Amino acid sequence: MKKTTWEQIARPNQIAPPGDWSVWLILAGRGFGKTRSAAETIRKWAVHNQYKRIALISNTIQEARQVLVEGESGLLSISEGKENLKFFPSRRLLQWQNGAIATLYGAENYEQLRGPQFDAAWIDEFAKFQHPRETFEQLSFSLRLGKNPRTILTTTPRPIQFIKDLMARNDVVTVRGASFENIENLSPMFLKQLEYLRGTRLESQEIYAEIVEDQPNSLWSWEDIENCQKSPPNFLINTVVGVDPALTSNSNSDETGIVVVGMDCFKKGYVLDDLSVSAAPEIWAGRALEAYRKYSANLMIIEGNAGGELLSNLLLSMDNSIKLKIVHAHTSKMIRAEPIAILYQKKMIFHARQFHKLEMQMATYEPKAKSPDRLDAMVWAMTELFNISENSAMPSVFVI
Repeated sequence: MKKTTWEQIARPNQIAPPGDWSVWLILAGRGFGKTRSAAETIRKWAVHNQYKRIALISNTIQEARQVLVEGESGLLSISEGKENLKFFPSRRLLQWQNGAIATLYGAENYEQLRGPQFDAAWIDEFAKFQHPRETFEQLSFSLRLGKNPRTILTTTPRPIQFIKDLMARNDVVTVRGASFENIENLSPMFLKQLEYLRGTRLESQEIYAEIVEDQPNSLWSWEDIENCQKSPPNFLINTVVGVDPALTSNSNSDETGIVVVGMDCFKKGYVLDDLSVSAAPEIWAGRALEAYRKYSANLMIIEGNAGGELLSNLLLSMDNSIKLKIVHAHTSKMIRAEPIAILYQKKMIFHARQFHKLEMQMATYEPKAKSPDRLDAMVWAMTELFNISENSAMPSVFVI
């Protein structure tokens, strides 16, 4: 029985486009199949001796290995036995039987691309790189082998200027795709989760692969947010849990924002965790206390405009050893957030990892928008962490 080929089962926009191009840019939603598309193309190039020296670039070396090489749609998974593809983890190297090789790189150390030479490359999840332009440009200097060096660039889009610049180039072919195009291969649980994103900007970006632009009145730009990811040091001099309670606890209630932040010895702030939840007070209070203990917090700060005394009594009844501070809002949310936004611009605040829902609130909140629970919790906690006073347009506080 003849084996089914990739060309027979792939959708048209998953096949490498014809023509004279140097970059195939696949902007697609999660679950579209962009990893499989790129992996099958790289495999074909290598097996048929079209390209012999290939760079595989992810945000980190670990991600390159986990997704591009060993993942369900990675090169090892899709390769046939006769190709005798071997992976040498210590050398960050894949080698085919015909001598073609692919080397793994992490964009966090894009300077490693200085020196090596390639005739092809695959860059994955480009939009999450901290230095996308620098990484791409450094790779471009390395693509100097062969007559027609080519790059496959797969990513869920974000409004990064360099992605827009690439799309405008004559030598770049851009393919757009939504998650639902691959619905036959998506799990029912994944599809159910997508229902909760309906009507949100996260749906537009992560599912339909639309580039969500900055809001004109927002304090944070996407560029600020994209460039703020950084791992915190092991030792922090101060840790605070910020809580912005929901006014009600029914099925239509807002979430209670619960965000953990910390500061290192260089006075840099970090968002360590976002544990926000829509739940009854007893449940979110338990979650906040759990975060307080897990991160060895020095303080829990809670907005008290809506029954602050009752909320503090609830928390203290569950654990009277915590240090609790109640704050009262005397100014608008935008005014309270301004000093924190400036700290982001000055690269004084970082995120330990991507916090999609918090970051979406940061980039899209405007004065008339729905109350941003996660953003409020983060702002309160960072205000405490950086000791921002009422003179900086921040509200006064009192301690229990």
